[in-house]
Parts: sequence; C-alpha cells; structure tokens
Amino acid sequence: MRDKFDLKELTNEIPLGEFLKYDEPLLVSRTNAVSGKLLLASEMSRFDTVGYDCAAVCINDMYAMGAKPLLFYDNISCARPKFEYIRDMEEGMENGCRQGNVTYAGSEIKELSDIFSYDQYDLVGFIAGVVEKKKKIGIAPVKAGDVIIGLPSNGLHNNGYVAARKKLYLTKTSMEIYYESLGSTLGDLLLAPTRMYRDAMEALLQSEIEIKSCVQVAHGGIDKAVHTLMHNAAGAVIKQREEDIPPLYDMLHKDGNISKEQMRNIFNMGIGMLILVAEEDTDRVVELLEAAGEEPVELGLAETGSDIVRYI
Repeated sequence: MRDKFDLKELTNEIPLGEFLKYDEPLLVSRTNAVSGKLLLASEMSRFDTVGYDCAAVCINDMYAMGAKPLLFYDNISCARPKFEYIRDMEEGMENGCRQGNVTYAGSEIKELSDIFSYDQYDLVGFIAGVVEKKKKIGIAPVKAGDVIIGLPSNGLHNNGYVAARKKLYLTKTSMEIYYESLGSTLGDLLLAPTRMYRDAMEALLQSEIEIKSCVQVAHGGIDKAVHTLMHNAAGAVIKQREEDIPPLYDMLHKDGNISKEQMRNIFNMGIGMLILVAEEDTDRVVELLEAAGEEPVELGLAETGSDIVRYI
C-alpha cells in the first residue's frame, strides 16, 4: 500500500544508549484512537489535523507518566484509501512526532471495504517510551491540601465528539457557519488539533519537583480524569470559574441541552492535562509552566477520607 501511494519509508531503529544509565528502566506503552473526531473530519473532508491528534494524545500520555517517548506507530483502516487523505494524516502524525521528539516508526494501511463505508476512516496510534522506575509519576501518596493544576486544552481534544455531533445536529453546512461568540466556525474549532504538553512537562520533570500525579484528560470527561488523578482513592474539591471555560462548552450545555453533570462526564471542559503537586510546590510549578508557554489554572484541592469529587 505504501508503494502504491509512493509514501516515504519510515524507520523503527531506536538508539537506547542514553537509557543505560538508568537504575531500573521501565518500557511503557499506550494506544489511542481518534474515531469520534474522524466522523467530523470525514463530514468536512478534512484530515489535516487528526494525524497530529493521534500522535499528540499518545505523546501526552507518555509525559503524564514521566516517561520519555521513543517511537510511534499508527494503523489507518478504511474502505478504500484516498491518497490525499492518507497523506494528510501521515503528515500530521509526522509533524506531531517531530514536535514531540519521537521517532515515527511505522504506519499500516488496511483496506477493509466490508467493514467501513465510503470516506469513513479509523486511526489508531501506538506509542512506547522509557521511564526510570523510581521517577515514574503517580507513585507518591495523595495528601489533603495537595493542589490540582489544569493546563488549558485546544478544544475538545479526544473527548465527546459523538455527543457533540448528536446534540448539536452537526452537518457539513452547520460546521461552516461562523459564530461571533466562538470567534470561529464550529468545524475549525472542533477539528483543532490536540495540544501537546511536551515543553511544559519537560520543564517540570527537569526541575526535580515531585509531581504526585498527572493525567491527560483524553479518556473520558474531566470528572473521570480527576478521579484517576486521585488514584480513585481520594476525593477533591474543584472550582472552575465560568470565565475559564471556553464558550464552546456553554453552547454544548445550552444548545445541546446537556446538564453540567453530564458535561463533566463527557467533555474536558477546556482542560487538557491535570497535575497534582504539594501545596508548597504550587507557586514554583505555576512559574515553570508559565515560562514554558502555558496558562495554568489552579482548579482545586485534594481531600482525603473519601473518593468523592465535589464541584463548587
């Protein structure tokens, strides 16, 4: 298939010399798909961002563990591949890997006409990385008063596209309408690529400040991400100011007739990454994140004694 489309050859030779100094190196991996977003991409016949999405969400997961990402593979499945769509997806993944300093090691294209309909695509990414066992994020205990810091997302990222499509009755025509309240067309906003947090996370990892827990908000809504951040063993109190929530979510809430509780279960609410640190480290962490180009938001505090997450 690559020969048919004259696509560039990829390499899967990864030098491992720098990891020889690790005491206990762990090989870690993740797999992510962008199926929901691909429905809208197919509707708009625009595949110029979803490849970057696939790479970025995988790379973010590596950094959430404190791991250095090494290589990225993808699998593209469709009824009948179109060269321009495959090219756009691969160029996006290559760009994401370049920005994430990851080797783009392979791409498999599967023609499955008995499963997929015309112009329907599925894109799945696989990533592997290495982390020093004692430095893996998420092994520190959660204490009452630990601070939850959020990093803004670039739109919905990898959550809630099926719900958005259904609740807003999205079509190609409706996604081409410009909304003053959004400062964009719905199509451009919904197809905005996932934000990559490499620079922010590397700044924190190099600082030696203890990151107690870190979760990318990409595997469910923000409520699930907060529970995961707390290791599903502690609770939290969250206060997200209305002015910190992008107007897209207000449209989904009101025009889509979705309750606020459902919104938190489905969408990231404008937050792409959650970081948990001790209270005494908060100011320094915020300073480092701002220096890395982020606009961190202090969302709340950890609470012990129960696993309930309260929103005020």
